Amino acid sequence: MKSKTILLVLISCLFVLAGCARPKGETPEQKREFVQQMATETLAELYAGVPGARSLVELSVGYGVFSNINTQLMFFGTGNGYGVVTDTSDGFKTYMRMAEGGVGLGVALLDFREVIIFNDQSAYKNFVTEGWSFGGQGNAAAKYEGTGGSASGEVPLDAAVVVYQITKSGIALRANFSASKYWLDSDLNSY
Repeated sequence: MKSKTILLVLISCLFVLAGCARPKGETPEQKREFVQQMATETLAELYAGVPGARSLVELSVGYGVFSNINTQLMFFGTGNGYGVVTDTSDGFKTYMRMAEGGVGLGVALLDFREVIIFNDQSAYKNFVTEGWSFGGQGNAAAKYEGTGGSASGEVPLDAAVVVYQITKSGIALRANFSASKYWLDSDLNSY
């Protein structure tokens, strides 16, 4: 009985932690600025670490940059976050939210950034309007305050989309199948 109570408390903590990923600020303008600053910093980090990533982004139809808090305990995982998708033809920005759920074996508490590059107009439009992304995932990471290492991979199910994940901090050892849902952030898109 005691072990079931502990397990329920741990699972509850996972879902509470995953619900904490929100842009900072009091007003929609402050929140948009916070999201844009996160995107700028994430792209700079990607460009520094991956030669050629800048040209992939510049030549793309559009790209999204997301911040995600992800947790997993034993068989179930969850995560959520926020981000911005930019149309490279006109610079139009669409602010979005995201949630993730997964099943598999592992333990994880990760704060990571995700850069999604769209090389196809229909994939870009579908993402902004429909927002689903599915994929198998495996990763190992142990990182805290810029030290440590990580390795991750994602199985893309659409060749028109390239995804980079950058672990900011956390620990993970898992293999799972996850589904992510991205949707418009009505508060940040109302100008």
